[in-house]
Amino acid sequence: MATSPAVFTRRTRRIKGLVLAALVGAATHAAHADTLRGVSTPLDALAGTAAIVEGNVDSVRYTFDASAGPRTVANLSEVTAVFGDYRERSVAIATLGGPIDERRGLFIPELPRLAEGTRYLVFLNNIDWFFSPVVDNYLFRIERTARGTEALIVPSGHAVVGLTAEGIEYTPEPVVDTHVELSAPNAQPRFLEGAAEQLALAMSKDDFLASVRGLLEGTPLSGSFSPAPSRDRVWNRIESIEEPAPPRVANH
Repeated sequence: MATSPAVFTRRTRRIKGLVLAALVGAATHAAHADTLRGVSTPLDALAGTAAIVEGNVDSVRYTFDASAGPRTVANLSEVTAVFGDYRERSVAIATLGGPIDERRGLFIPELPRLAEGTRYLVFLNNIDWFFSPVVDNYLFRIERTARGTEALIVPSGHAVVGLTAEGIEYTPEPVVDTHVELSAPNAQPRFLEGAAEQLALAMSKDDFLASVRGLLEGTPLSGSFSPAPSRDRVWNRIESIEEPAPPRVANH
């Protein structure tokens, strides 16, 4: 996942402006490759997943660590493991980004955000992660439809209408507004006009999970979930990785 972070400044909770910033490289090539491993299909996502869990965001808080950087920590409570081995009743989703100090903060728009008071289906990483414990953008907001089923909404704002080994299919139009107010980046997105019509096309959560179960027959979940970001990376430091020198050619 490529990221395009921005550092934002604020004064007494008001946003003053945006300044583009470069973010953190890996301390080692291995850590960089693992954290940003490509996810092109659901099978790729499942290969990087330790557990798929469901839970409700009951709070969002901010932390700061000199190495891990600013973090937005969404606490997922009433957690149940749908697939995989996760036995805790809660999980803290500590995504890179949030206040740095009283005047500055870090915002990375590509990373998935969790809204307070919202229920989610989450694919948890089985790798040594740094940016987010969520596998790519495999974070699904759960909403009940007019016909009584539960639909899944992805970070782009669209509802899921199908799942195969090749990819996920979405509604033609988004159902929620994905515009982010930096003063409240974890506020619950509002439904758009026409959302009911789009949600009527959505695949139910139960059917989605049945499709996942079928995919797991060929790509079972593996590994374990680590709740803390990798400690061999630093959020605001880029360390260059030297390419090996080309072989010398002797002159005859």
